[in-house]
Amino acid sequence: MAVRFSRPRQTPPGPSPIPEVPQCGPPPGVELVNWRAVRRAGRACCCPAAPAVIAVMPPSPGRPHRTEILLCMHHYRAHRAALEQAGAAAVDLDGAPVAPA
Repeated sequence: MAVRFSRPRQTPPGPSPIPEVPQCGPPPGVELVNWRAVRRAGRACCCPAAPAVIAVMPPSPGRPHRTEILLCMHHYRAHRAALEQAGAAAVDLDGAPVAPA
């Protein structure tokens, strides 16, 4: 299988500004998401499906930094309780908080 990589752009690295979010404001940690990379992702981290939700995981004892996970909607729904228990913020690809069930 041939692997194709896109050419790097001549823009400085770093997170893009977040898109407009409803009045409630973005969940903590979402302001640092690299939105350009998220929008260019062809698949979720969990399976070959398209990403629908970004889960921002806070630092933990075994991981001293926050981490973003791109999830398809099926896997987000299946693991929503565990993500909430871990303190993850969940937003859709437009930066709006994902509404609870």
